[in-house]
Amino acid sequence: MNILIIANNSDCGIQKPCMEKVASESELKRVTEGHHETAASLGTWRQAQESNMSVRALKAGSFPLIHHISGWLCALGYTLTPPGDSPCARVGHSCSYLPPVGDAKRGKVFIVGGADPNRSFSDVYTMDLGTHRWDLATSEGLLPRYEHASFVPSCAPHTIWVFGGADQSGNRNCLQILNPETRTWTMPEVTSCPPSPRTLHTSSAAIGNQLYVFGGGERGAQPVQDVKLHVFDANSLTWSQPETLGKPPSPRHGHVMVAAGTKLFIHGGLAGDKFYDDLHCIDIRDMKWQELSPTGAPPTGCAAHSAVAVGKHLYIFGGMTPTGALDTMYQYHIEKQHWTLLKFDNFLPPGRLDHSMCVIPWPVRCMSEKEDSNSATLNYDTEEGDSTDQGVTQGGDSHEESQTDTLLCFVFGGMNTEGEVYSDCIVTVVD
Repeated sequence: MNILIIANNSDCGIQKPCMEKVASESELKRVTEGHHETAASLGTWRQAQESNMSVRALKAGSFPLIHHISGWLCALGYTLTPPGDSPCARVGHSCSYLPPVGDAKRGKVFIVGGADPNRSFSDVYTMDLGTHRWDLATSEGLLPRYEHASFVPSCAPHTIWVFGGADQSGNRNCLQILNPETRTWTMPEVTSCPPSPRTLHTSSAAIGNQLYVFGGGERGAQPVQDVKLHVFDANSLTWSQPETLGKPPSPRHGHVMVAAGTKLFIHGGLAGDKFYDDLHCIDIRDMKWQELSPTGAPPTGCAAHSAVAVGKHLYIFGGMTPTGALDTMYQYHIEKQHWTLLKFDNFLPPGRLDHSMCVIPWPVRCMSEKEDSNSATLNYDTEEGDSTDQGVTQGGDSHEESQTDTLLCFVFGGMNTEGEVYSDCIVTVVD
């Protein structure tokens, strides 16, 4: 997937982003070979006659929290505005969580790369979950890229590896590794043949030491025609293309690819003007593709959405359809093969596409039941001792307090189909 239409300007030799919205679905077919279109745009933006369109960014650091009560997701009005150097509005970035190292009590969220209408980024931002501060990490060596794949291999759990993506000059197929302690990027020596250059926006397609690559964006609204499953092993630094059984998904880009246990799931995506709503699975133990037929309320055909796996469930959020950006979140039960559209009270984040999402642990204070008590409080104590606790408490006053971690889906950035690019953070409880 890509996110901007980049058109060659013959007058000055400069490539310029194009931000004029196409009104009808039929315009999806009008992408010309002369344009290098970012895939998150999905063919819905075309060359602008003027380049002075403003892109409005939401205020950075908005952190509404959503709490899980009695099986329903309900907004409680929590806000947290992390201080420090926060990322600017962007799309096509990756979002990864790394556990704490050394004396740190909490891990960090890493925002890597991405793009806006004017440029693609080579920066790295971190949010420290212990201090709740943003920091611009002065990491050197990252090639500017957006709509890349990222993963954290089990053999190097405190590093972030990125593959593929694109910048204004075209698609990439190289790998780079971030060492957060030294704040440097390196490029490993890979001896085997990598996949062709492509965009593939995912942070959830790794099992153990291995990153799995299927499909991706080639040019304009067209995907690569390669339907092989490519596997990169971070331990041996090799690519392979194992033989698979069954019928693989059709060529596509903008799909989500998420690993759960030994299984890889692919949902949605786009090829030309066709949006997919199918769900495919391959188990790496037998390498057999299956197209699933889930029950429940399945997501509509979409692309440029995000996905994570938590326990027995997959969660997908946002994305784009022919009619606009989505603000919906779906839960898929892996064992029951059942889709559920999650319901929210009061709060819905703006619909978006080409955002990024990861799972983070968050401390929760639990009250034991000495009398008729039942409460849980999300904890915002920082490592410096500051506290901004808020919570929901029901029942009596007699209780004992303990603390545990809950899991949150953390979403950053993205855009809508009106040209609004986001720099906000949104979260929801998922465990």
